[in-house]
Parts: sequence; structure tokens; C-alpha cells
Amino acid sequence: MGVFMLALSVLQPFAAHANALNLLVWKWGISPDVVRAWTAMTGVEINQIVFDNGDRRDLLIANVNAPIDLAVIDSAHVEAFGERGLLLDQSGLPLPETARSEERWRGMCGRYGVPYSWGNTGIVYRADRLKEAPESWADLLKPGPALAGHIAMTDDEEELLAAALNFMGRPMNSGDPGDLRRAFELLRAQAPAVLTYGLPSTAQQRRDVRGQIFIGLGGTGDQKTLNMAGGGKEVWRFVTPREGAMVWTDCLVVLKRAHNPGLAERFVAFLAQPDNGAANAIFLRQPPTNPHAAALLPGRMRDDPQIYPPPGYPIIYRGPFPTDSLPLRRRILSALLTIHDTQ
Repeated sequence: MGVFMLALSVLQPFAAHANALNLLVWKWGISPDVVRAWTAMTGVEINQIVFDNGDRRDLLIANVNAPIDLAVIDSAHVEAFGERGLLLDQSGLPLPETARSEERWRGMCGRYGVPYSWGNTGIVYRADRLKEAPESWADLLKPGPALAGHIAMTDDEEELLAAALNFMGRPMNSGDPGDLRRAFELLRAQAPAVLTYGLPSTAQQRRDVRGQIFIGLGGTGDQKTLNMAGGGKEVWRFVTPREGAMVWTDCLVVLKRAHNPGLAERFVAFLAQPDNGAANAIFLRQPPTNPHAAALLPGRMRDDPQIYPPPGYPIIYRGPFPTDSLPLRRRILSALLTIHDTQ
């Protein structure tokens, strides 16, 4: 059963309860210690509804019957959901200065979201399987023969096309049909070498795939998730391609249909506290958005190129793509999946 189906199956038991909040979040997307501290302080449980794909997350947020109180979503999608009337305005949330994120992250989350964590899209790989660490998108998108059948790409068209467009030197949120068609040609040429289209950490749990993924499309912190899923062996690593760090920020949002909005906002404020932000960042292996939390991180983490983009690399901030390009983007993904399934 996929994560999305699992999420749908648990929505009914996660109906509104006075002493619980339902949080839509990436798998392993929040520190268990921080959650336990919240519950010990308030008596309020946090029910985690997990997703492994942005499109499937968006469907759950848009489903007005899904009992979700809060969600962690990419900043590029926050405003659209807010303008549709699905999110509460968080611009007036009273946070002390020490709990406030840097202006750049606040700007990306806008008035409907509170910055949660940030990172960038890049390449995850097994250091025990590759003789040399990948350095460029070319190592993933134009793989050598040794990697054929050992590549995991995502089934999220936004992430998939962002990697191809970045390699081509085009904006990762381009809506230009010519850009998207050239990106498709690049991905179609790669398709025969792809083992699976799915988040590597989810795909490697499948019996027919386990142990066969050597390299894949991932994000900051995914190496930890992969190592945890693989029994804790530190074989997976993350690298930012030299073409540039495609930076994203995840935002915490409170849904208008939350059964107790005030309690949900209290949880948001709890997570924003510097000590909790630092503990969460250490667990996620992702940088915190709050400079006071960042100051609490171990030095080895602040200097880790798996966590912070290497100095001197181009920084490209994620933004929304034109909605009129969505049909073409979805056709591209559908075509790639069809090509892969018929190989």
C-alpha cells in the first residue's frame, strides 16, 4: 500500500478530537522528540498523516472532507491555497523576535504560512556503490552504463522537470512550452536507465527495488531518511549539483477547516521556538529558517555541504510555475511513466 493510500485510510480514525491535532507532513518530517515535548506540555497528541509526493499532498489539502488541521507544504503552493480560501492568514501570529524566521523565508511563505525548514533539490547517492561522487545533474540525467537500472526519479512532475530545466540552464519553474519539450526529450533519453519513478526513500522499501537504487533525485535531508529506512547504515549521501542550488522552503499552514485553529496556531508557535527549531533541524538534517535556532546547531552541521549549499554555488529560489503549463507538465510525466512501463 502506497503512502497516499495509507494516508487516505487513516483519515477516518483521525477525525477531530479535542486533545489531538492532525498534521499533514512528509514521512519522518518532524522530530519525535519535539512532538513528545509538545504532548507532555499540553496533553495534545499530534496525529501525523504522511505523504511522499507534492501532488498527492495537494489533493488532501484541497479535499474539504479530509480532517487536517495543519500541513507542511512548499512555499510555491502556499499563496494559491490561501487565495482559494483554504488557509488561515498567519501574518498576525504573535511570535517573539527570537522565534521569527529570516525575512527571505517569511517572504516565501507569505501571509498564509510560517517558515518551517529549508533546503534544496539535488542528488542522493550510495557512497558504497559509486566510485566517485556525482557533481552535476549530468551524472543523473545522462548516466553511464554502470547506473542503468539503478536510478530512482520522482513521480512529481514539478521536481522532475525542475532538475531537467536547471541542467539546461533554464528557470526551474519555466512555463515555456519549448523549454518543457526539451526537458522531456532529456528525460525520455534517460528513461531506459531508470529503475523506478518514485521518491527514493519510499521506493527502496519495495521488495522488487530494495537494494537496487544507487542514485536518485532527492532533497536536503533525504540522505538521513534513506539511511533510516535502510537500517541506519550511513551509506547514503546528498550533493548539490554544480549547476546551482534550487532552494525551497517548507511552510507550516493552518487550514480553515481546523477543528481548533487556536490550538493549531499554538503548535505552530511552539515549533518556531529556537530550541525546538534547532532540535527539529538536527532530526531533519535540514537548515532551520530561524537564525536563533541556527546558532544552536552543532558546528559540524553548519559546515556540512549536505545540509547547507556549498559556498559559491548559484542560488535559485523556488517559485510557482504558470498554472497554464500544468496540463503539459502532466502529459510529460504520463508519457515518461508509460515509456518506463513498456520497457
